[in-house]
Amino acid sequence: MDAQTMSMIVALASQQTVMRARIDACERLLVENAVLAPGAIDAFVPDATAQAERDQLRQQSMTKIFRALHEAGEADLAALSATNATPRSEDAA
Repeated sequence: MDAQTMSMIVALASQQTVMRARIDACERLLVENAVLAPGAIDAFVPDATAQAERDQLRQQSMTKIFRALHEAGEADLAALSATNATPRSEDAA
């Protein structure tokens, strides 16, 4: 695993941990203040509009997260193609 991939994984894991703690705090406060019943979030089923918005946000997030890997892959492919397109000295003879 290269350093860029490892860095991306660590950053995502760190961000996910912080977000999960904040969501947990929100859920606990909402239940504690009787805004939501216990289990209400787990039982929630989004309507079609909300699901479409979630799907769009998920796609945008995945595009952003994997952009660096995609660009690195394209650069590697271009370099490989350039290497293969260059005649080798034994081919020229």
